[in-house]
Amino acid sequence: MSPDEYCQHKATQSGSSFYYSFLFLPPERRRAITALYAFCREVDDAVDEPSDPSAARATLAWWRGEVDLLFAGNPQHPVTLALDPAIEPFGITKAQMSEIMDGMEMDLIRTAT
Repeated sequence: MSPDEYCQHKATQSGSSFYYSFLFLPPERRRAITALYAFCREVDDAVDEPSDPSAARATLAWWRGEVDLLFAGNPQHPVTLALDPAIEPFGITKAQMSEIMDGMEMDLIRTAT
């Protein structure tokens, strides 16, 4: 499965109607938004799925490291591999991706209290 196929599968598997709106975009934009949406699903699942908050924190920390690799030009995960070609043309910044993860982490903190 290619990185783009992985992201498409992740997006369709979520059950959200967002994915279907992506189909109206030109191919380059569709690939970029599908990869970004898959990233959001991955980090949301990292926080929501584990019953152990320490496991969720560890997975989120792993994603932070993967974003570092992405912006260092060495992505490893299918989602960040798919995101890599979209970073420059669409002006996606590391700070923006960190904000997404910070938002997910807020869910984790609220769940723990």
